Amino acid sequence: MRNHLILISLLFAALTSHAISPTWAVDFESVFDNSEGDASYSDSKTWFFTRLSPEVGLRLSSESRIAGGVVWFQPIGCEWDGHRVSPTLYYRFESPSWKFSGGMFPRTQLREQLPGFLWSDSLDYCQANIRGALLQWSGEKGFVDAYIDWRGMQTRRQREAFAVVAHGQWRPRNGSFFTGAYLMMNHLARRKDDVDNLDGVVDNFIVSPYAGLDLSRSTALDSLQIRVGVVAGLDRDRKFESSWRSALGGRIELAAGWRWLGLKNTLYAGGRLCPLYMRYGSLLYQGSPYYQSKFYNRTDVYVYFLRRKYVTLTGALDFHVTTDAFQFNQRLMLTVTL
Repeated sequence: MRNHLILISLLFAALTSHAISPTWAVDFESVFDNSEGDASYSDSKTWFFTRLSPEVGLRLSSESRIAGGVVWFQPIGCEWDGHRVSPTLYYRFESPSWKFSGGMFPRTQLREQLPGFLWSDSLDYCQANIRGALLQWSGEKGFVDAYIDWRGMQTRRQREAFAVVAHGQWRPRNGSFFTGAYLMMNHLARRKDDVDNLDGVVDNFIVSPYAGLDLSRSTALDSLQIRVGVVAGLDRDRKFESSWRSALGGRIELAAGWRWLGLKNTLYAGGRLCPLYMRYGSLLYQGSPYYQSKFYNRTDVYVYFLRRKYVTLTGALDFHVTTDAFQFNQRLMLTVTL
């Protein structure tokens, strides 16, 4: 008993010393998202859920820490049915120029949210963590985020799947012009011991350079930004096809904000970016299924009902228009970040 007390005392002393200190964080989100209209690309359904992400950790130095916790996703209106608890466990290093995370860590560590052709709303709801490693650099004129997300470990029931993603942006000092690029590789492989050759290996590549203007200082609005870019995609299903499928299109994005109102419009026109979506769906593609269309326009109109230091309540109306479909979403999003 005496040895146990000595060990506990030493551990408590280490945790309360200057070198090592405890850390904690809590994120809470409640989302209502109702969609109506044509279900050609995305099901007309209602998302209504809460997501709680508590974590505790140890700060090892001024630059590094380890942390662990859970992400509890719980649909509303079905008691415990449909709930999912996912682990959070990672190491984080942060310096003025470099940052690194390894393990299972919050996607909110990214500098910017990915655009719709790389990351969909439904995955944003259900997959809060990146599972792998993230390397980030930031300087006076730009930043780079690069990560690998290991979506599926190879087992006899599950196919191996991972994505490698990079986003870099550069802007001259004190200028409104900026430029950047997105790169993504999705890889879907076989199950373990696939002796019957039921699965093939599938590859998906997306490259999207862009240029933009940040006109926030030049208008009466709080924020105004325009981006124009090109999106190129390459896909191949090695089991069924020997050649690559290619797609090329253009993308224009406008985002504006004034006080408690906001508007974001994204227009894409060109080739179909998800040619194998009907075969593999989100098992391969991480982006919105609307990019199966040669023309897609999304308009988001949102309002901040509450915007405080820790709490934000936002309402949004989203309009999805393609050459052959229309869908209308009404969203209400409450977030609490401590």
